[in-house]
Amino acid sequence: MSTRRYFLSALIGVAAGITGGLFGIGGGILVVPGLVLLIGLPPHCAHPTSGAAIVAMAGAALARFAVAESVDWPAGVALFAGAGIGALVGARIIDRISPEWLTRVFVLVMVASAVRLLVPVEAAGSEVFVTSIDLTLLSILALLTAGTFAGLLAAILGGGGGLVFVPTLAGLFGMDQRIAQGTSLAAMVPTTIVAAVVHTRAGRIDWRTAGAVGAGGIIGGLTGAGWALGLDPLLLRRLFAGLLLVLAMRMLLHQRRRARTVER
Repeated sequence: MSTRRYFLSALIGVAAGITGGLFGIGGGILVVPGLVLLIGLPPHCAHPTSGAAIVAMAGAALARFAVAESVDWPAGVALFAGAGIGALVGARIIDRISPEWLTRVFVLVMVASAVRLLVPVEAAGSEVFVTSIDLTLLSILALLTAGTFAGLLAAILGGGGGLVFVPTLAGLFGMDQRIAQGTSLAAMVPTTIVAAVVHTRAGRIDWRTAGAVGAGGIIGGLTGAGWALGLDPLLLRRLFAGLLLVLAMRMLLHQRRRARTVER
């Protein structure tokens, strides 16, 4: 690997790690485009390589949240269990379900989640957030369902776990935004480890690039998590809602461009 390629890969990792640590997501929204556009990896290699690097950056961010006691571990386990189910189902039905249809559903979920996160903040001056979820039968089913949907997205679209986990915890259960993001990472790390093992056996991961991205991602993940823990929960909640709206718009525009290309 050339010095330039290693530097660019590490820089991608730093940027993605900061984003992932700040918002409790994997960072693949930056890693995959960066690997394709800047490094020149083909998409079928960029996605698995991104996942392997995310293990390091999300793990670093999770450690920072864990030290600050900002993780609801039982809820994270429930989300992880659901994600495993969704990934298995997604792998089996990937040829039967339309990615365009699933993208539209995901966009609707992101917009609805953003509204849910923003409206209560504007409707009332303050909110009381919970720090852990009481695991009743209903709440466990809700967490498993959210995890399953996230697993489906990961299997068919190549990502999206944190963008489902965080709104579920913060919006549906009213969890403190910082704890929701730490818990999201707790569910995400073992999920990406399992995916990395599968892709490694299939020979799809560029480990030199993944190592460079992961090295930068550790620095970025610790930095982003530190920023998140230092921000006011309401401000962090608003910032995350804004991220959801931006990504929803981006996905819609990307889908329209693809549709026009196919028509031509």
